[in-house]
Amino acid sequence: MIEKIRLKEIASYNNFGVKLENLKNVNFIFGNNGSGKTTLSEFIRNPVNFPSCSMEWKGNQMTTCVYNRNFVNENFLSNSIKGIFTLGKESVELQTKIDELKGNIIKHDEEIRKKRILLGEKSHDRAVIVDEFKEKCWRLKKSIDPDFKELIEGYRNSKEKFMQKCIEESKLINSTTSIRTLEEIKILKEGLYNGKVELVAMPTLINYDNTFESDPIFKNKIIGKEDVDIARLITKLGISDWVKQGILKIHDTDGICPFCQQLLPDYFTEQINLYFDDTYEQNIETLGNSSENYLLHTEEIISKIKSFCNVHSNNTFVDLEEINSTLRLIESKHEENKLLLKQKIKEPSRSIELVEISELVQLLNISITASVIKIEHHNKRMENIKLEREKLSAEIWLYIADQISEDLKIFDNIIADKDKMIRGIENSISKKIEYKISHEKELAINQQQITSVEHSVNEINKYLNSFGFKNFKLAAAAEEGNYKIIRENGEDVKDTLSEGEKTFITFLYFYQLLKGSNDISKITTNKVVVIDDPISSLDSSVLFMVSSLVREIMFDVNSGKSDIKQLFILTHNIYFHKEITFNKGSKRFGEGTYWIIRKDNNISSVKYFEENPISTSYELLWKELKYSDNISFVSIQNSMRRILENYFKFYGGISLDVLEDKFDHEERMICRSLISWVNDGSHFISEDLYVENNTDLIQKYLVVFKEIFIKNGHSAHYSMMMKENVEPVSPEDKIKDSKQSMKEILSGVQEVASVISE
Repeated sequence: MIEKIRLKEIASYNNFGVKLENLKNVNFIFGNNGSGKTTLSEFIRNPVNFPSCSMEWKGNQMTTCVYNRNFVNENFLSNSIKGIFTLGKESVELQTKIDELKGNIIKHDEEIRKKRILLGEKSHDRAVIVDEFKEKCWRLKKSIDPDFKELIEGYRNSKEKFMQKCIEESKLINSTTSIRTLEEIKILKEGLYNGKVELVAMPTLINYDNTFESDPIFKNKIIGKEDVDIARLITKLGISDWVKQGILKIHDTDGICPFCQQLLPDYFTEQINLYFDDTYEQNIETLGNSSENYLLHTEEIISKIKSFCNVHSNNTFVDLEEINSTLRLIESKHEENKLLLKQKIKEPSRSIELVEISELVQLLNISITASVIKIEHHNKRMENIKLEREKLSAEIWLYIADQISEDLKIFDNIIADKDKMIRGIENSISKKIEYKISHEKELAINQQQITSVEHSVNEINKYLNSFGFKNFKLAAAAEEGNYKIIRENGEDVKDTLSEGEKTFITFLYFYQLLKGSNDISKITTNKVVVIDDPISSLDSSVLFMVSSLVREIMFDVNSGKSDIKQLFILTHNIYFHKEITFNKGSKRFGEGTYWIIRKDNNISSVKYFEENPISTSYELLWKELKYSDNISFVSIQNSMRRILENYFKFYGGISLDVLEDKFDHEERMICRSLISWVNDGSHFISEDLYVENNTDLIQKYLVVFKEIFIKNGHSAHYSMMMKENVEPVSPEDKIKDSKQSMKEILSGVQEVASVISE
């Protein structure tokens, strides 16, 4: 059944909303028109249309059947009314079988519900055990986390993942597994995690071509042709380079020696040209080229060494200090060689030997080679670092699994027992569901044999006839399985029904629908029923009829034998509310909840009451009669007059003049006395009777008063208001209640008048 309802952010219910909780089998909700009752009934009827509201069920969710204005509009606006499938009474044997199957289905439903509760409890117990073990694993994680967090990365922020990893790793441990200590793992970790984890660029060797510095042209003395006459003189004096420089100036001196200023002989120029022949010029050109090549190559090598130093400035594997020192030596030797080459070019006849740089470059390459070896080892280690770290991570997980192994064994045993129990419950639920489905299929087959829509027609027409509605009835419509409302002559009633007639037949249809369904497959489905303001007219006969039917539903709910498991009754009619909430003696309907819905400043609110909060001055008048031992005859007669006036004339619409026709002799006189008071509307004492505080006379009035209700078919109302069939009240309580009643009656006269005027 429904255990809790929350309404908010809909119609007149604000963002805070209202709650109806701890609901029982029968629930009474009183509220004026427009206070928010229909919003509540519509939510129960179709909750998907109310996304901001919520409903909590206790046990399995049930079908909801709601009687409100929308039900009336949906079922009675057209001439054709949906038929109601119900079980007929043709076969006692079949009906017994159906009742037995329904009982079995209910039994299995209850067993399934209980086992699901048990399953939830066992699953919760299992979850608690898992959480405890999870915490043990997590405490171990926290103890190793500061020193080994890198080795358990990916499992440090989730207790669930860490626990599952512990369980997984424990499967890898056996009697031969070697488990490292934390100290051993820590030492290995420092080597893998404390240095740079990156590949180092590999340096290249400096390639120096030493043929440039050992070119023979530098050692060769470059002089002219020796078989020329002038050659002996030049050679003897060793002035080859001086003569060569002088020749360059002869062209500007017009045959005058640039050095001694003497006129040169004609053959001199010829001899000189023969001396400095093509071979000499070729050697000079070779010297120039070789010098240039040497300088370019050496300077390129120096540039490469400098670039090497820049590239590997942060490379701890390279001995930059040694390389820079060697570089400085190379640069120094290079400067010496530059001077030698400059002198050689100026004096080609000189023989020079360049300082060897190749040896220095070789020393530099030895240092670089040592660095390469170190870097190769490092890079190889770095290339394998992922594998090495994975191996080390596996070592720490083996350690963790070993530490938690004993707790894990206990955990596994307990969980195995819990899982076995849970599987057993789940299998039992599955079997119960299978049995239930089997019974439901068998039930459907049996129901089809005695199910029809005609039975509902007959039942509704029987109620109409017994309650005096004889000028219209239900009949089969042209559309198979549907009804229509017709007059006795067969004509369609269309819109000719009175408000009372319309109210009664719509409620009779709903009342019959509760015993069946528009859907043949759902005629025995457990239901939650909502009845929202079934009394909309002032027709008292309809009120009494409907309240009588509603109370039958309430008794069925209380018995537990009906398909109706919970009932909500919403009304604005105070008399209807009082009729249905009578809960004494043999008329008890069990426990109920009482609520009042109010609307203030266009905002609806709901208040819960432990007892029925609806009390009227009309009820207090009856209370006056019940405890009348110490009250004057005038007061008693006045109370009876007001009750008859309120119940029969103003509210019931029954002519009081006909009441005395059902009495004889003295009783008729007493009845006429009471009625004359009502008709006259005054409060004087009747002259027909001698008035005194006579106990016998009071008893006669009380007897006649009771007979008026009995003879007019309202004995149930009399019994309800006089609270018959209940434990007697002590004399002291009677006196106390009578005095209180008088005060309440005097203060409630105005309320009675306002109720009557409504």
